[in-house]
Amino acid sequence: MKIDKIYVLAINHTQEKVNGIKDKLDQAGFEANTPFTILRGHNAYTDPTPEHVTVYEKWGISESWNKFWQMPVQIGEVGCTLSHINAWKTIVDEGVERALILEEDFNPVKGKLIKNLPEPDNKWPFIWDYLSLGRWTFQTGDDIKLNDTYCIPSLHYNMHAYILTNLGAQKLVDYQLEKNLFINDEFITATYMKHRRADIEALYPVKTINAIATHVDWFNQQEHKSMVSGHTRD
Repeated sequence: MKIDKIYVLAINHTQEKVNGIKDKLDQAGFEANTPFTILRGHNAYTDPTPEHVTVYEKWGISESWNKFWQMPVQIGEVGCTLSHINAWKTIVDEGVERALILEEDFNPVKGKLIKNLPEPDNKWPFIWDYLSLGRWTFQTGDDIKLNDTYCIPSLHYNMHAYILTNLGAQKLVDYQLEKNLFINDEFITATYMKHRRADIEALYPVKTINAIATHVDWFNQQEHKSMVSGHTRD
């Protein structure tokens, strides 16, 4: 799999953390000399929310069956989402054609080297924008199989490891998520499939992202006190 640049989202850039990230990148098996940048994640507990950002006030629905939806957008989720938005804008600004975004608590799956991941088929009747390399699926049987490696993903959570094309990054930036900010885990599926919540579907009725995913994870997550984000499945 061709990767032009890697972006790792992290807060508190201690030397110990930087060394740990480098070690994990070495384990992931990228092509030699693949450049990477450790981006400064937005720590919403200490960093002020930028003036142009509006947190989505209607997120919490007290009568919802989903406990996660009953709560307002959480402080950590604000920081996580702003960190990802910053990465998308950086990809566009730097003109990177194909970028891998990793949250700091990523773990490469043992034995799965990225350089051995097959390229998506260029004969598919669409050009992909977003490729998930690790996710929490709800009903795997709802995925649309494309070949032995890839599928069009069904409902899922988690954005700890994904590849964006430059056009895909621009499409995500164009959605202007920061105007009604909520957790990016919920946002991403609204860009390519009908969202389960009517209010979110109303915010993003036009689907511009062509999403694909691997059938199995190439990266998973470790529990980490200083990770960029946390999200429970429901």
